Amino acid sequence: MPPSAPTLDSAQVRTIRLAAQGMALAPGMPPAHVVARVGWLRTLGGADAYLALHARQNRIARGLIDTQVQHGELRVVPAVRGCIYLAPKTDVALCLSIAESMSSARAAREHDKAGIKKGEIAKLSDQVSTLLTTKGPMTTDALRRALPDGSIRSLGDAGKKVGISSPLPPALRALEFARRIERTPEDGRLDHERYLWRALGPSTPVAMPSDLPHLHAQLLERFVHFAGVATLPMFCAWSGLSRRDATAAVPFAAVDCVVADHQDAVCRTDSNDLLRMAPAVDGAVAFLSFEDNLVHLYGGPAHLVDDAHLDIEVPSWGASKSKAAPTHTLRTAPHLALRPLLADGCLSGFWEYDPDVGVAMPRCFRTPSREAQKKIEEHSFAVSAFLRTEIGHGRSFSLDTDDELRLRCKLLRSIGGDRVVVVPAPTRSKAPRMPSPTKPRATTQKPAAATVAKSKPAAGKLRKKPKD
Repeated sequence: MPPSAPTLDSAQVRTIRLAAQGMALAPGMPPAHVVARVGWLRTLGGADAYLALHARQNRIARGLIDTQVQHGELRVVPAVRGCIYLAPKTDVALCLSIAESMSSARAAREHDKAGIKKGEIAKLSDQVSTLLTTKGPMTTDALRRALPDGSIRSLGDAGKKVGISSPLPPALRALEFARRIERTPEDGRLDHERYLWRALGPSTPVAMPSDLPHLHAQLLERFVHFAGVATLPMFCAWSGLSRRDATAAVPFAAVDCVVADHQDAVCRTDSNDLLRMAPAVDGAVAFLSFEDNLVHLYGGPAHLVDDAHLDIEVPSWGASKSKAAPTHTLRTAPHLALRPLLADGCLSGFWEYDPDVGVAMPRCFRTPSREAQKKIEEHSFAVSAFLRTEIGHGRSFSLDTDDELRLRCKLLRSIGGDRVVVVPAPTRSKAPRMPSPTKPRATTQKPAAATVAKSKPAAGKLRKKPKD
């Protein structure tokens, strides 16, 4: 870190991050432009890729997002850590290059342990490519049925030990990395993990750096563009790169070195422009998605939380075999089991979708300003309608269920803090009434003013953190 590196305080850091994360975007921006601005979105088989875009473009329609996916402006691709992301077409080459470079050594070891023979994947890849070119897009199961008898063999117990049942998945991944095929959602929707494989015609490949430091530098530039300002450990946690590889990339990346909130960090070169957006982002209200980039890029929610609330305990995803949800404080939680609620430009509470009444239920552990309370009610109406009428559910990932949504709604009412602000959401005719922490609230067609109730701690059980 240069001795003359400028210093940013915590308020400036938060402003830059909120601005970089699209909390003051002009309405009407195309979905692909939003993703290019705020970062690749995790696709876990639930509604949250849609919700991440909705949080930044409050009136966006699901059909517009799906259309851009179908036209290739947005693509579903493997990227950092081998996870599947929604990315703009301009970043697809980088996503695939990073995913390939990070997985090649491990894949070679796994193929050897599984007993895959030399040349077996290349031969099967050519068969798959020919079939997709002549027959058109197919699912993995359809390919398996359409390939000639004997083309795919079971890898038996050796394959099971490394999670590879046959050479077909590695062949598909090799074709994807070679830009010979692409995956698209089976019905054009992002809220599942069923894909069609489509053959790609000849095209001019996008030139990517052949050496890793320059490739990693491009990734670091994209990350800093998304994050605004972040530390190298944050970049490593997001990307899966080692600290040594991340440090080697810094000299080749177009980023500024700064001291951010007493830590060495890297920052966007246009940070002064982002700081001028403080009046807009300071009043930001948003119903954020599960694993939203505003939390995910920074290793947790602490940077969004005022000091007075950092020690509030919250349920978090964990790796324990027990179904009991591990608890962390907002200061230490790396992941959140509940969807975050932004109000007055800071993390003020959480929200979940109640499948029984079809509403987005917001709860705050700090009292928002009156203007923020009004915006929370408006956003609750908008998000409820979006999930209820355009998505059809509020599940976060492929293994999520309505029962677990109900459980998370109960956990929502247990979050501690000074006070919990209950903002009523709209109900459908003849629907069950929306509950409050102590007693049911009378059903009304017009939202009432926010009321305040004491919070009570409670425990709950949740599934483990979902995997791609």
